[in-house]
Amino acid sequence: MNKKTILHILFLFYLLLNLMLPIFSETPSSVRYSTIIKNVDQFKVISTWTERVNKRPDVFLRGIIFEDIQTGNISEVYYSGETALSDSQIEEMGIIKKMGRNIGNVSIYSEPSIVVAPKEKSFHRREEILQLLKKGTLSPPLVTLPPLPKKELLEEEKKSIVGLEKGIYRIGIIQSLPKPIEVFGSTSSEGVWQVFSDASSLWMLDIYYPNSLGIRVRIEPLLDNTLSESHFWVVNSVGNSDDTWGPFLLEEIKQMDGWLPTCFSDRITVVCWVPSDKSINDVAFKIQELIGIYKDPLSLLAKAGSCNLDVTCYPDWFNTSKGIMGLGIVGSPYALFCTGTLINDNDPCTQIPYVLTANHCVNAQTGTRGASSVEFYWFYQTPTCNGTPPPLSMLPRTTGGADYLAGMGGNANYGGGNDFTLLRMRNNPPEGAVYVGWTTTGPSVGTAVTDIHHPSGSYKRISFGAKTNIDNRYPNFYHEVQWSQGTTEPGSSGSPLMLTATQQIIGQLWGGGASCSTPDEPDYFGRFDVTYNFAQQYLEQPKVRFHQQSATITEGNVTQQVLVLLSAPARSSSSEVELEVITINAQQGTDFLVSPNPISFTPDETQKTMTITLYDNTHTESDKILRITLKNPQCIRLDTINQTYELTIIDNDVDTDGDGLSDYDEIHGVLGYTSDPNKVDTDNDGLSDYDEVRGTFGFVTNPNRRDTDGDRVDDWLEIRYGTDPTDPYDAPPLTAFPIPWFK
Repeated sequence: MNKKTILHILFLFYLLLNLMLPIFSETPSSVRYSTIIKNVDQFKVISTWTERVNKRPDVFLRGIIFEDIQTGNISEVYYSGETALSDSQIEEMGIIKKMGRNIGNVSIYSEPSIVVAPKEKSFHRREEILQLLKKGTLSPPLVTLPPLPKKELLEEEKKSIVGLEKGIYRIGIIQSLPKPIEVFGSTSSEGVWQVFSDASSLWMLDIYYPNSLGIRVRIEPLLDNTLSESHFWVVNSVGNSDDTWGPFLLEEIKQMDGWLPTCFSDRITVVCWVPSDKSINDVAFKIQELIGIYKDPLSLLAKAGSCNLDVTCYPDWFNTSKGIMGLGIVGSPYALFCTGTLINDNDPCTQIPYVLTANHCVNAQTGTRGASSVEFYWFYQTPTCNGTPPPLSMLPRTTGGADYLAGMGGNANYGGGNDFTLLRMRNNPPEGAVYVGWTTTGPSVGTAVTDIHHPSGSYKRISFGAKTNIDNRYPNFYHEVQWSQGTTEPGSSGSPLMLTATQQIIGQLWGGGASCSTPDEPDYFGRFDVTYNFAQQYLEQPKVRFHQQSATITEGNVTQQVLVLLSAPARSSSSEVELEVITINAQQGTDFLVSPNPISFTPDETQKTMTITLYDNTHTESDKILRITLKNPQCIRLDTINQTYELTIIDNDVDTDGDGLSDYDEIHGVLGYTSDPNKVDTDNDGLSDYDEVRGTFGFVTNPNRRDTDGDRVDDWLEIRYGTDPTDPYDAPPLTAFPIPWFK
């Protein structure tokens, strides 16, 4: 083999190898999540996010949009852990891909909340536990912690590096107890049990944390049986009876990551009450850590900058301000404070307490900065312009945590996302709260904008400015704003950027350099139109469609089940859609019946079954088609696909002679007369069996007799000359017939 031949073979091998490489190269769906994140020389991450699966609320997926640097291809992939999901799996879960979507301009305006639960209920339960405590004859034992080093903590904060991200406002610190408190039934390392005359039992323990301004305690169940009927309370021991929280069952406490609400006192009483019909042997829990609040928003140490504007001084914003709240967040090792907004949804049938905030404030369901332990503080604002705000302990508060629905990290310095989190409060907001409106419209540079927020965890302030474009590195993710009046500070993060003209949200605060000392520095807000692309399934009504567009079925006494699907669980008991039945050549009631109509969904349902009942017959006929269209949706909306379902019914009746009558009908005389299924014209009278029994020419005649009425004139001749072949007295005169001559 000469050198030229060898080179030729090597060249062909090289070409073959390059042709085969795409076959063996990884597709986006086969790349592990960590591989994309770590291999920065191969993949460029454009954005990542987390979202809860609406149809399976216990499942969270990670989404990522990234560029393959070598090919330039951009992909959107969803992961469960490290495993990429297929498009069919994503569709089954109700996930809608985000890349390339045209969300359009959607505008929703504010509306006041509807009071769901009366205040009397919580007041009654508060009085109940206070009476139980008075009823007790034993004083609760006291656990005393070392004094909270408030001064050292504040000094440490001054020395720490403060970034542009504005959510890291510390208000407290997590502290482990010198020795865990454990309770196993009647055995308790601390605390005391009392049994009352009605056989109910009460366990109490006082915790004293010197120098703390508030205490938040964590209860950890020690048994898997969290369905115990024991009730837990936390009570302000100093005398503020309004600062009493409970009752909480262990299952509820578990859902809150164990964190009971904050009591604003340096001494609290933890209470466990077991009803008379339950055993204390089912009670098992421990207290190992708590949070000490060391920063009082009313003190000089936490006073916001002097350039901040009291929102109460601007009555035009009074209603909207009632939708902005403070968030108490469990961090590690600090307790944090941010701002959030109760936002309206685009569904007139429901009022779901969705909260918009920043992802660097709340970025998970559980654990550090988890939604499960968030407390919502309402109406932390002055009663009059520049008046004295109420203490945090007197504010309405929503406890029980929240469900983390969707969130995206990222920042205005490095990109990667628009820093949003969408939460759903587990309990309702108080009377007087307002659901704030929003719009996906992108404002132009120079548009007047407003922000309402809690600077430095303080009472509510307002800032006025305009959208700018000084140094916005990621305008596709963030709005850049300069303030002409007011500013923002740590604690303001997550607050809403609103159009001044309409008071609609267009973004949520990430951070920036603005402060009272640097008024010309811009702030950056994650764009709400980007947020909406990831939150649309919650803010819009569920979409309804058929599971499939068409089907074919053979005639018979059978039923056809058709799934009618919602893109997300129904939210209202009034969710329904009508069915418009279009009969092409099938007759409802004779050939089929559709039920139910309308299709109604109960809350949390994602699918219903429409049943088409088919009725069998023995007649030979053409295939029949019926169409069903969805119309007039109530509390749901029509999807853009699969709005019509078409069913083709195939006739299965045998017609051996092809005369239009089935063999069964001819043999059994279903249509009145029997006939020969092997002959088109059984009596050879010139009329087909079908024409005779169906009365095609106006008369039903006997296919077995040429002369049905016996008047000695064939049926065909009578029909030919206009007389009745079934009436013996209606025969035409024979002399009138022309008789042909044969040669």
